[in-house]
Amino acid sequence: MIIDAPKNNVPTVPTDTVDPPRFAQPVETTKDAFILELRKFFDRQYQTTGKLEEVPTIRKYDVSFKPNEGSQETAVTLIQKFPDISEHLPLVAILGATGRNLPMGISGQKMATVHYPPLVECTNSEPFALADDQTIIYETSTPANEIHTSTILLRGSRFVNITQATAQEVVNEINFQSLYAHGVDNSGKVNLVYGGPSGAGATGNIKIIGGTAITALGFTIGQQALYKDMTPYHRYYQASQIDVAMEVVAEDYNERTELTDLLWSFFTYFLDSRQFTFLGRGIFDKNINEWYQVIINTSSVSMSGEQEVPRPGDEKDKLYVNRVTVTVTTIQYSDHAVVSGTTPIFIAEDSVLIDQTIPQKN
Repeated sequence: MIIDAPKNNVPTVPTDTVDPPRFAQPVETTKDAFILELRKFFDRQYQTTGKLEEVPTIRKYDVSFKPNEGSQETAVTLIQKFPDISEHLPLVAILGATGRNLPMGISGQKMATVHYPPLVECTNSEPFALADDQTIIYETSTPANEIHTSTILLRGSRFVNITQATAQEVVNEINFQSLYAHGVDNSGKVNLVYGGPSGAGATGNIKIIGGTAITALGFTIGQQALYKDMTPYHRYYQASQIDVAMEVVAEDYNERTELTDLLWSFFTYFLDSRQFTFLGRGIFDKNINEWYQVIINTSSVSMSGEQEVPRPGDEKDKLYVNRVTVTVTTIQYSDHAVVSGTTPIFIAEDSVLIDQTIPQKN
C-alpha cells in the first residue's frame, strides 16, 4: 500500500537551543532557518560513501555593501583573501542580502488578542509500542455544553511499523479522522488540541475518556484541559521582507551544476511538502519563545548565472560559483499575557460589566 506523504508543518529546531532565534532579529532568524532546513535536506546520514564528498558545508555569511564589490564577492571573497584557511568545499553560503520593513498597518505593532486552545499532552515520547486497531477516545465540549465523543482508530496498515510508531504518524491519524480536535507533533510527543474541521476556535474543552492506546502514548483517563483556564495574550508582530541569497561554491564545474540542481529541488520538492513555510517551535509549543514564520515567495526564486572565479596565485585553479536568490516574508510574534496585577485573567461573558460611571457619548 502506497500512501502519499502528507504536507505537514513541523517546527524548525535550532542546533543550539541555548541561543535560539530571538524576536526583533528577522534577518538572522531567516538565515538560521534556511541553514537548518538545508542541513536537513542534505542530511549526511542518508548519503552513501561515494556521495559524502559532494555533501556541501552550509554556513551563513554577512553581505558586504562596499561599492566596488560585485554580487558574487561574499563567501568567495573570503576564500580568495584567506586561501590558507580550511575552505570546506563544496560550500553553500547563506546570505541575507537585504531586509525591508513590511508594515501591516499604520498603527502600533499590536496584532490581536489571542487565546490558545486547550490541549492535553502525552507523557511518553516516540517511538510508541502500539498495536493494530488500538484506539484513542476523547470528548470535546463547548461553553453551551455541546458534547461530542470521538474515537481515533490506529490501523497498522497506515504505519511503517506500528510497534515503533512515531509521533507524526499518530498525529497524521488523528488529523485524518478527527472532527473536533487536531494533533500536533511536539518534539516526539503527541498533543491533542481542541479545534478541528467541525469545532474550530479556542473556546472549548477536551478530555481523554478512554481507548486502548492511551497507556502506550502516555495519556490518562480523565486528563483534560478547560478553555477557562487558558490565559489570553496580546500578540505583537514584526514583519520584514528579506532577499535571501544562497551561493554555491565548488572546485569542479560538474559538482557546481549538481549542487545547483539539488538546491533547486530543495525549493520545488522539499519545500512543497512543508507548504513553503518554516515555523518556529513556539507555533507548536507555547512554552517555547520562538514565534516566527518564514514564508517563501514561490515566484521569486531566480539564479544569477554561473561564474568562474580565479584563485590567487594560480589563474588556472578556479572556483565555480552560482547563486540562487529568493524573497521571503519573515513575521515574528511576541505574546504578552493579559494580567490583573500579577494574576492572569480570563474574561468570561458573565463577568463583563458596564461601568456606569463612565461618561457616555451623546
